[in-house]
Amino acid sequence: MTLELYSLSSSDSPAIVTSPISNTTGELPDQEPTLDLGDLLGSFDSKEEVLAFVQTQLSIQNQQVIDSHISPFNAYTHVEWLTVTIQNEDLSIFHKNYYLLSDEGY
Repeated sequence: MTLELYSLSSSDSPAIVTSPISNTTGELPDQEPTLDLGDLLGSFDSKEEVLAFVQTQLSIQNQQVIDSHISPFNAYTHVEWLTVTIQNEDLSIFHKNYYLLSDEGY
């Protein structure tokens, strides 16, 4: 399985994340669904590698991942969202969101 990690432009709140897929209802569309995933950060073989990459990138900025959560958008897509809880040097905490796109099932 290959996982692609994409950054999310608005990462203020994990509750505001919307699907990057234009048609998630499972209905036949007039046009092919579009994807708007944002910036590709890398391709990985496992979710553990994804989390290690995110931790490494944040540690460069003197930030630490204190929690992470991966969940699917819905049962019809191969897109998941990753939310990490990050602690800054000054002990302030914030969330950052990413998309994970897998090739599982193709």
